[in-house]
Amino acid sequence: MYVLDTNVFIDAANAYYAFDLAPGYWNFLVQLFDSRHAVSIKSVYDELDDASDDDPLKAWAKQNKQHFLAPDSRVVSCYQRVSAWAIGNHQQSAVNEFLRVADSWIVAHALANQWVVVTHEKSAPTSKKRIKIPDACAACGVECLSPFEMLRQRGMSLAL
Repeated sequence: MYVLDTNVFIDAANAYYAFDLAPGYWNFLVQLFDSRHAVSIKSVYDELDDASDDDPLKAWAKQNKQHFLAPDSRVVSCYQRVSAWAIGNHQQSAVNEFLRVADSWIVAHALANQWVVVTHEKSAPTSKKRIKIPDACAACGVECLSPFEMLRQRGMSLAL
C-alpha cells in the first residue's frame, strides 16, 4: 500500500496533471484508493483543505475525504519514534517544521502499517534547515518512492 504526500497532489494539480488536462490521472488515483492500493492521511487532507474555496484540488480532496486516514494508536506510537529520531538528529527549527506539517505523520503511518511513502521530496541528509521525508523514511526503515515510480509500478498510462 502506498501513502501519498501532499506534494503528490499539489504538484500534479498545479503542473503536469491539471484537472482539465489530465482527468485520467485523478481517476487513476481514485481507483488506487478504492482498490486499497493507496491512501493518504488526515494531515495531508488538512493541508489541501487550507486552499481557497475555488481550488479544484480542494474540491477533489473533499469528494475523496474517506481516503485520508486518521491516525490510530499504532500510528501514534510510531509517530513518537519518528519524532524521537528527528529530535535526536536535527536542529530544533528543522524538527519544529517537520513535526508541524504532515511529513512526520506520513512516515509514522507508513512505519505502523508497513506502507510505502510516495513523495516528490529528494533526500538531503546533510540539510540543516529541513528534514526531508526520504531521510526520515531511511532512518525508520520505510520504503520511499517518487510518484512516477508508483505510477509505473501500478501500470498507469495516459493515452489519448
